[in-house]
Amino acid sequence: MKRWMMWTIAGAVLAGAAYVLVGVDVRPRVEYVEEPVVEDTTTVPMPPPMAFGVSMEGMVLREGRVKNGSSFGALLGAEGISAAVIESLVAKARGLFDVRKLRAGHPYAFIVPAEEGSSPLYFIYEADPIQYVVFHLLEGSEYVTLGERPVVFTQHAIATTATGALYNDLARTGADPLLAILLSEVFAWTVDFYRIQKGDVFSVVYAEQSVEGKRVGTPRILAARYSSNGKAKAAFSFGEGKEATYFDDEGNSLRKTFLKAPLKFSRVSSGFTKRRLHPVQRVMKAHLGTDYAAPYGTPILAVGDGVVEQAGRTGGNGNFVKVRHNSVYTTQYLHMRKILVKQGQRVLQGEVIGEVGSTGLATGPHVCFRFWKNGQQVDHRREEFPSAEPIAAADRAAFTLLRDSLGTHLEEAELAMTEGRLVNF
Repeated sequence: MKRWMMWTIAGAVLAGAAYVLVGVDVRPRVEYVEEPVVEDTTTVPMPPPMAFGVSMEGMVLREGRVKNGSSFGALLGAEGISAAVIESLVAKARGLFDVRKLRAGHPYAFIVPAEEGSSPLYFIYEADPIQYVVFHLLEGSEYVTLGERPVVFTQHAIATTATGALYNDLARTGADPLLAILLSEVFAWTVDFYRIQKGDVFSVVYAEQSVEGKRVGTPRILAARYSSNGKAKAAFSFGEGKEATYFDDEGNSLRKTFLKAPLKFSRVSSGFTKRRLHPVQRVMKAHLGTDYAAPYGTPILAVGDGVVEQAGRTGGNGNFVKVRHNSVYTTQYLHMRKILVKQGQRVLQGEVIGEVGSTGLATGPHVCFRFWKNGQQVDHRREEFPSAEPIAAADRAAFTLLRDSLGTHLEEAELAMTEGRLVNF
């Protein structure tokens, strides 16, 4: 073979080897594996904890409750705060908080540097579950500030079947039992709470506020319905602030000329009748009134606006008050333990005029309530009384929208009750 051919062949072989080495992947086959994401482990410093708006870094919180007889000066003096600082704080608190109004049982706290032997830098008094007062104790830099915990406002709808005490029935639903008292006030003119039967249904839409998950303050009833024997009576709050009042489905005011009863809670122990065996005299005679049995000292309310015509005592009636409401109606309240009004005094509907007792011919604590119409004693529980002013024509459309919305929530609560569950929104 000629020399030039040998060199040509050798060059081709070398070129082929070079191509294989450079252009062809002859390494072992390896599958793709996704690389793990490495999180940034850099520690972000947490802000120091806070208490009553004060940074607690390097601080200690010492808490307590005001005891009977304790005073602002005594509490601070016991911590070594000088009389000059206390006097300065009293002056700086004027217009914000009266330091004389510390109440026994209310929480307080001192914020103190963690170093042993340090004097407090702050004194905090909790006026209520929402508002607190911070006294800055550093001598020469004393000042006073007010603080508030964040308040959460929520609305709820619940329904319950009456089984006994409405207070307990509402508590079983998880609602604030105070709603029982509020319902008695809402329906004071339209529902006789002494005739509630087992199986009757109360449904209510209400608003409440909470702080740190705990209910605070008094709930506010937005709408309520009482159903008994296939009949329902509703109440819808309409208006703002102190102007808010309750109206029925048709926009008529629930407020009547007279309350249904002179007590908020009790029981009827004897009704109006022309023939009854007198419990003391043991003879048959007319009982022209309604007896409401209740514990000694239960407040007795004037059922309507009027003027005290008589306030005194007789043998059979015991301590009593008689109120003239107008030229047609007069009411009388007998057997009081204590009379709280005077003859000639003007009283308002719902005003406390006395306390339940058993003076006169009585076998136990109760109030005998008597009602005159045009000079004749009548059974007030059978009377129909006029209402206050209805919804104004200009507000009718707004009331209708509100009534329909709240009415839907009442229905949802009643449906949930029949299904054995609660509804909240």
